[in-house]
Amino acid sequence: MTGIDNVMNLGELLAQIARRLPDAPGFIRGADSYSWQQLLTRVDSVAAALRERGLGKGDKLLVHSRNNLQLFESAWVAFRLGMVWVPTNVRITPPEAAYLGSSSGAVAMLYDDGMAAYVDAVREASPALRMVIAIGAPRDGELSYDALLDQGAPLQPAFRPAEVSYHDPLWFFYTSGTTGHPKAGILTHGQMAFVINNHLADLMPGLSPQSRSLVLAPLSHGAGIHALINAARGAACVLPAGDRLDCDEAWRLVEEHRVDNLFTVPTIVKMLTEDPAVDRYDHSSLRYVIYAGAPMYRADQCHALRTLGKVLVQYYGLGEVTGNITVLPADCHDAEDSPQAKV
Repeated sequence: MTGIDNVMNLGELLAQIARRLPDAPGFIRGADSYSWQQLLTRVDSVAAALRERGLGKGDKLLVHSRNNLQLFESAWVAFRLGMVWVPTNVRITPPEAAYLGSSSGAVAMLYDDGMAAYVDAVREASPALRMVIAIGAPRDGELSYDALLDQGAPLQPAFRPAEVSYHDPLWFFYTSGTTGHPKAGILTHGQMAFVINNHLADLMPGLSPQSRSLVLAPLSHGAGIHALINAARGAACVLPAGDRLDCDEAWRLVEEHRVDNLFTVPTIVKMLTEDPAVDRYDHSSLRYVIYAGAPMYRADQCHALRTLGKVLVQYYGLGEVTGNITVLPADCHDAEDSPQAKV
């Protein structure tokens, strides 16, 4: 490979951070904390076990899961194998998941506990599906994620990521901004390397290994991109314990972990800043509260600015380019209306 085709497998970001910061936390949820080295070992163990079973470059991995450790890891597993990560919105219906499985050409599927009906729907619609991996207890004919961890452990030290080119896809990013069936923006290894640098430069300059990111939105979509940006700087992701937004828990985690960045949509910002819990906890560590995906009412924007200070960061874009179109940085937000105000 030469020129623009000669790019790093994006999954090597995880290995780079593990070499630089092996013992630093990378993923935190409740009392569970995993270092970057632990995450790399787990990811490469699963990847090695899947490679032994014939999965590899270009294969599609459909993932239907709530936010959890396995969802976070599955992206890196797919990237390092050269596979294409195909995460779904966990709130879609089984027939909708079946369409995504069929249209993507998924050959493997990872699913969360209690979501077997989605697997059955995908199996019926997708003749290409030949492997199902359960995060919880597997059914007959399925593999266990934990068993793959154990089986791949002896192979992990020798695992090497797949070689890729700039235009090799790594993520089918299904967008809601369409009519009819969902359509996927195809994100590639080369493109996402640019996206990461773009976000670090314009959205969250100064991110560091001491940074912490609170995950309040699905990792299967924009929050997953945000997690990659944080990983590139060795900043840990912090997940709430529950599946639904609990404002009191969110503000408690901001204080406890000195969270400095989070990815949201305007509705989440409104809920967080209007909840009484915002005044019960210290949120002075916040530097970047990113909101995207929809317009924000000016009144809600002003309220958030007066409550949190100048920490809001707005961007607009498309699923196909992951938001890299326009940015309104934190210092350009104005809480007071005037002819010069930027909103």
